[in-house]
Amino acid sequence: MMNGAREQAFQRLNQFQRPGQAQGQNWNSGDDDDYDHYNVEGSDPNLRRNASRPDFGFDSGGGSVADDIGGAVFGAALGFAGRAIGRRMKRAFEEKVMPAMEARATQAQQQWEQTKAEQNAIVERYPELRGCMKDQVVFLDGGYRTAPVSELKMPVTLAQADDVVARLR
Repeated sequence: MMNGAREQAFQRLNQFQRPGQAQGQNWNSGDDDDYDHYNVEGSDPNLRRNASRPDFGFDSGGGSVADDIGGAVFGAALGFAGRAIGRRMKRAFEEKVMPAMEARATQAQQQWEQTKAEQNAIVERYPELRGCMKDQVVFLDGGYRTAPVSELKMPVTLAQADDVVARLR
């Protein structure tokens, strides 16, 4: 037994057969009036509705005109309320969240510049200080002692570098 989508595909393929060709098993004989060609089996026809337009139920046929007008007014009121809430959230974001994010970014930028200046000072003061990333140690060029990197607190300060170099000499 074929599933619905496959059967639908074969039906559409057979619709465009060239004249003179055999119909095969004659399963597209036109007596499939109960088959919904626009709805795959198991899917909901409401899913195909246009979601960009609200449905006020004008085509329901079962409601009164007052209900339809009330639904339209209610839908418009919800639209206005949604826009008002959106504007309020945007204003709160611009007034509270953005300044906090900018302050945090400024603080991070200052810390990064301070760390970079500290590292440059260490390199200028101790040009012979080296590190081996494979062995995770620091050492002095030409020296024989090492210190594990795990003992260093990151980012390394100038005072910390002074202590390490004193131990390595």
